[in-house]
Amino acid sequence: MLLGVTAGIANMRWPEESALIAVDNSFEMARTVWPGNIPSKRRAVCGDWLSLPQAHASCDVVIGDGSMNCVRYPDGFRALARSVRSILRPDGVLLLRSFVRLEDNDSIEQVFTDLLQCKFPTVNHFKFLLLMAMQRSTQEGIVVDDVYREWVRRKINKDELIAITGWEKQSIRSIEVYAGQDVVHTFPTVSELRSVLGEFFDEVSISTPSYFLGDRCPSFILAPRSGESH
Repeated sequence: MLLGVTAGIANMRWPEESALIAVDNSFEMARTVWPGNIPSKRRAVCGDWLSLPQAHASCDVVIGDGSMNCVRYPDGFRALARSVRSILRPDGVLLLRSFVRLEDNDSIEQVFTDLLQCKFPTVNHFKFLLLMAMQRSTQEGIVVDDVYREWVRRKINKDELIAITGWEKQSIRSIEVYAGQDVVHTFPTVSELRSVLGEFFDEVSISTPSYFLGDRCPSFILAPRSGESH
């Protein structure tokens, strides 16, 4: 089971006998992003991650890419972990990449300074760190409209930014999508994430990629803890 409709994961080479179900609560997202159903191989369904459409202890693998960042801490984290644990077989596995804040996180000022010094390969890297920098606490998370308002308040000259970064104008406009949106993203530290996951799973391994900002994107392999399915 895939939490969300990440096309890159759906298009991976899967074992011949496997079947992939992707669950997303947004029909529009699924319609726009999903690469298409393949009979008996993969399909996308609209559903609630906190009540996954799968029988108890019937799933071998659950994959989440940034899934924990879409729910609130700690109750949403706990509810999602419990939901995933419920559908996994005792010998199943949760593969989870999460976006985390460092204990000594960048300030908002530092993020904008780095922006004007061309330290971000793409506008998405900039938005990623700005979201983290603006989060006052993990419990509060960060409302994306607040990020848009901060962007507007800074009065960044878009033409000058394009000239020094080489970014396309359309990519910079992606920040404007945040305007008026009450969506909340949550960025825990690794220790905060582990404090909840450890209630339901044993950590088999954690890996940190070498790409830019990889230290904020660890991937976990997690095994269900016995007796923690409810």
